[in-house]
Parts: sequence; C-alpha cells; structure tokens
Amino acid sequence: MKILRWYSKNKRTTYILAVGIALLSLAGIFFYQAKYLKPSYITVRIKGSPGNWWWVTPRPPDWLASAVKVGDKEFNAMNKSIAEITSVDVYDAGGPTKDVYLTAKLDVRYNAQTKKYRYKGEPLEIGGPITLSLGSTFFPGMVVSIAGVSNTPQPYKDITVEVQYKDRWPYEYAAITVGDTIKDGQGIVIAEVLKKERTPAEREAYTSSGEVLRRLSPVLDNFYVTVKLKVRDRDELTVWREEQYIKIGNQLWMLFPHYNISGAFITSIH
Repeated sequence: MKILRWYSKNKRTTYILAVGIALLSLAGIFFYQAKYLKPSYITVRIKGSPGNWWWVTPRPPDWLASAVKVGDKEFNAMNKSIAEITSVDVYDAGGPTKDVYLTAKLDVRYNAQTKKYRYKGEPLEIGGPITLSLGSTFFPGMVVSIAGVSNTPQPYKDITVEVQYKDRWPYEYAAITVGDTIKDGQGIVIAEVLKKERTPAEREAYTSSGEVLRRLSPVLDNFYVTVKLKVRDRDELTVWREEQYIKIGNQLWMLFPHYNISGAFITSIH
C-alpha cells in the first residue's frame, strides 16, 4: 500500500526513472555489441558514384580517386574498425574524372528473418548507396556485388583481341606504339598493344549510271590493332574494365596514357 501511495504521488518521477532505465539499458546493449560482440565481416564491391543508379551520375574526380588507398579504414564511435579497403581499381574515363571500383571488408549485422545485411544501421543491398568515411576521405558509392549474395568476381585471364579503327588520321596511327599499356589502380597491366597495321580507308563511289565502285581515301586510314587484354568471366560473358563486354562486333574504348582508341570494333578474339 505504501508503494501504491508513493506511486500515486510521484507519477512524474516514476516516469522519468523508467525512461532513464530504458535508455541506460539500450546504451548498455549498444556498448556491449560494439565492444564485445565478434564482428561479422563480408566482402563487397563498390563503384564510386553519388550512390543511386538511376541518377545521371558524374564519376569521381581524379583528386577523390587518388585519395583512397588499400588499407584505408573506417572506425565507429568506439574506435573500432568497421571497414577496410582491400583493393582499389581506377580507370581513365577520358577527362578529369575516373571510374573507381573498391573492394571493402565490412563489419555488418545479419537479419536472419529478412536475410539481409545492415552496415552502420542502413540496408546493404546490391544497387543501393553506401558511404565510407576513410580517415579524412569521404567516399560515396553504389554496391555492385556482395560476397555470398551475388557472383564473386573471377580472377583475371588473358585474351588477345583484334580491333578495326575506321576513318582515322595518319597522326593518330603514329601515336599508337607497340608495347604501350593500360594499368588498373593496383599497377596491373590490363591492356597491351601487340601489333598495328593500316590500310587506306574504303569509300563507295557512284557513277552517273548508278554503278557502285570501291575507292580508297587519299587522306584517311583504317587501323587494325592487336591488343592483349586482362578480362574476367561473368556468367557466360567476358568483361574488360568492369563494364565493357568483349564480343565480336562490339565497340571497345581503350584510353592509353597518351592517346585514345575510342569506339574501335572488335573483329576477332583469341
């Protein structure tokens, strides 16, 4: 009875005590999980972008691409590592921006009921946005693969590709040098020029009677360039530089340090 009488006279105090105890309990649970629970790590692949695939997204600028390094980490409020960069692939995009792909090991929580992961309290989903605070670098991106959820990137393999680069000027041919290479962000050579040839560009000429004649351009050439590429298999497809699919008839964009071969047609694959 005394307790009931005290409660009736001190409802506000009782409410404050109850809220305080609940908040302390939640804080204790959070502290325990953050400090003592064994982390659950998964590996994800991240493409540098503002994060939503439906945007017309600009690529990361070169100064952001160069700021992210293998070994960079993100820490939580308890100074515990929750993300570590294990690989950085940077590709020339033909201007002041770069195509950037990161592989990161993340400390996540798994919901067995929804069968989904959460990182920093947010859903971790393929196609979804993600942000990493890596020391003094803020890196926004989009998740493109999750180990165990989507197909794991396959190791590199070498192939040889021949391309036809049509209607080009002679000075462009002179710029192409056998032995020139393209590297990814880890210094791996992913393209190397093996051979080059050229012939005068072909033209169709029409006579007054409607006859079609084959003629050669006096100024423009067709180039035939043989290149060794490091590619990966993705399902039944062959992919170079993350997003270029290697098929006969497809166009290939190769941005070398001192010149570009843009939109050359693949004519053979070995």
